[in-house]
Amino acid sequence: MQVSLVLELYEKQGKVLKNSLHVELSDLEFFKRVLSVPDHDPLMFGSYKIDTISNSEIFEKYGFMLDVGRYDCYAGYRKIL
Repeated sequence: MQVSLVLELYEKQGKVLKNSLHVELSDLEFFKRVLSVPDHDPLMFGSYKIDTISNSEIFEKYGFMLDVGRYDCYAGYRKIL
């Protein structure tokens, strides 16, 4: 079992999960800063919405961009079996 960053993409209408992506190598401090994670969640186990600004910053660092116009996108760390 490991802990990994998980990106979740939901339909804007209906809130149906359309895709889930696991990012094996990620920078916790970067994501906490970019997604404005509150201090009471130091390991980022909650789900935090990716907006157009944070999406651009993620693209600059990791080289991928999510379709935040089409999907509601969230990030958080999860236990992966």
